[in-house]
Amino acid sequence: MAAALGALASWGCASTPSPAATTPVQPAPIAHPVAPAAPPETDASPPAPPAPTAQPAPATGPAAASPEQRRAAAKQDFAAEMAAHGLASAQVSAWLGQARYSETVARLVLPPASPTLRSWPRYRARFVESKRIKEGMDFLQRHAATLARADERYGVPPSVIVSVIGVETFYGRVTGNFRIIDALATLAFDYPAQARSDRGPFFRDQLAQFLIWCQETGTDPLAVKGSYAGAIGLPQFMPGSLRNYAVDGNGDGHVDLLGSPEDAIFSVANFLVRHGWQAGQPVFLPVRLPGDPAALVDGGLKPTLNWQQLREAGARPPAVPGMADTWMSWPLAVIDLYDGATGTTEYRVAAPNFFALTEYNRSYFYATAVTDLAVELEKSRPPRTR
Repeated sequence: MAAALGALASWGCASTPSPAATTPVQPAPIAHPVAPAAPPETDASPPAPPAPTAQPAPATGPAAASPEQRRAAAKQDFAAEMAAHGLASAQVSAWLGQARYSETVARLVLPPASPTLRSWPRYRARFVESKRIKEGMDFLQRHAATLARADERYGVPPSVIVSVIGVETFYGRVTGNFRIIDALATLAFDYPAQARSDRGPFFRDQLAQFLIWCQETGTDPLAVKGSYAGAIGLPQFMPGSLRNYAVDGNGDGHVDLLGSPEDAIFSVANFLVRHGWQAGQPVFLPVRLPGDPAALVDGGLKPTLNWQQLREAGARPPAVPGMADTWMSWPLAVIDLYDGATGTTEYRVAAPNFFALTEYNRSYFYATAVTDLAVELEKSRPPRTR
């Protein structure tokens, strides 16, 4: 697997001028499993029951309800619906009453006022750089035994697990200092009106999942901190992912994604497997693409091509000695990595494992940066630890 990862840096790459990028959701640097259109989640526990989504009460009567009245009604409905999940409405209302609106959270979920230049090389340089590689190597060495156990159980290489944690939180250094209940309540009931779309329902669902998780684990909802979007711990799981995919990696009987690297390691591996990761398969393939592969890119989050289609379009199989041809039966995709600074695009042929990574964060940039960081970690590992 180390050899396969090591080859990824050059497999299936091409750079050609491209007037427009077709990759869907890009920049968001930190992923939170899984907030639509940006931020990541992960394990083998049974799926949690769907959490309720409370909708603001419609305005009635001669005068439309004020924003404050609609907000109060939405919170009241939300608290009442949480009773179906075993939470006392009065207790939920009390928690919501102690949740503070955060202008910072509301600002951070909006796109920048001045659109930033979309550039794959610049994005990559933020994560695939010497300090993150060095500290990733330290993390690999400190947790070698746990990573080996996770690899044996799930079939996800240690370098990939560590790379996800490295991109998400710099190996636990930056996990967020927002109270989760403040962040989620702000976005659930006061999602910015100037946003392109209303993601309030998503965050109401995540708030419900968070409160259910707090009840299940005996956690004080007012004490948990994380990202501005409500993501928690070293792997930045949203509450829904925390309930569905997080696992106990150190065998102490509970899951702590903030304080236990072992739990974080196992949870990342479990998330990827539950979202389609295939043991022993690469992320990219060394297919030689035609000179202008732009027409092969559909910009989606699922592989939709096959080898016959690529071959008919002018692609050629890789010249890698000893490489089995089983990949020719896999679903494949051509992804584009656009650089607005030069007007060029790098293309790669993605295998199904690439799309397991995009389930963590729905961005080609993100999944490729995770892969490239993993490649660098593999290159830096001493032979005896591979």
